[in-house]
Amino acid sequence: MVIHIIGTINGQINEGMRNIATHLAREFEKGNIVLYSGLKQIPKIILNSKRADGTVIFARANKLVYILTLIVTKLCKNTWIVLVQKPDAEFMAKNDKHTLKCSYLSITEGDMKDVKTLPGARKKLISVGIKADKFVPVSNERQKELKRKYGLDPAKPLVIHVGHCSKGRGLEDFVKIRTAQRMVVASGMFEDENVIRMLNEANVRIHKGYLENVEEIYQMADAYLFPTRSAEFVISIPLSVMEALSCGVPVIGYKSFENLKEIRGTNGSVTLIDDANQIDSFLPEVIKKKCDHSLLEKPESWSEVAHMVLKVVLEGNT
Repeated sequence: MVIHIIGTINGQINEGMRNIATHLAREFEKGNIVLYSGLKQIPKIILNSKRADGTVIFARANKLVYILTLIVTKLCKNTWIVLVQKPDAEFMAKNDKHTLKCSYLSITEGDMKDVKTLPGARKKLISVGIKADKFVPVSNERQKELKRKYGLDPAKPLVIHVGHCSKGRGLEDFVKIRTAQRMVVASGMFEDENVIRMLNEANVRIHKGYLENVEEIYQMADAYLFPTRSAEFVISIPLSVMEALSCGVPVIGYKSFENLKEIRGTNGSVTLIDDANQIDSFLPEVIKKKCDHSLLEKPESWSEVAHMVLKVVLEGNT
């Protein structure tokens, strides 16, 4: 099968959509011909769309993607848009007026529910994959060793976050944590100077840039804080939350970010609160849930997710 992927695939996986696209593309390559086009490489997009049995677009559904999909669907009838967030208002308005001849893959039901489609088009829910062989729990002794390795006190609890230090992510809430050590692994993308300054002034440990052994950060943590309140700023099923749970680390998030309820974790592995002032009071009970096995109920590998996606896309070509 010839699969055409449109999106950013550059080997770096420090951003949600790029992470998903890269992992699935690597799996697709194992038994198929995979063609790649960037979002702005129009001549290449046209050429590859003509050759493909199926075209999969990995990008936020906005005005640009709408126009791009209009072009692609004239060349490849089997075209899919991957939704990791709700399409923006411009995409929805244009698609309501002139509906695209494409199908959709989505990591949540909510993101694709209101997207208008033509007869014969499909909407399929897909899982977020996890590298369960990498994101594994460790023993209590290994956790202490890792804390020492990164210059932290092994006797004190640690709360972490892995992601962008950008405006709207809520990382300022780390300033309000008084009862634990705090560490943020920043991707190096979309950084907001005010957020960085605020964290530095509060002596929150920050590691900037891609970290190859990021699993060690999860493994030494006692709790994971996902402080974002709105799905506008992150993908609908945060990969970092999945990775934390896979490492046996319990998660604290906000009730306003409703997609966290869709994550199939074991009972009590995700604690939802109303505001940041409650973090310290909830931490002692959350930390007790840290364990030596995965807190995900039914984790799926990227290979399993890719196999399902290929099956669906192949069906669209028949």
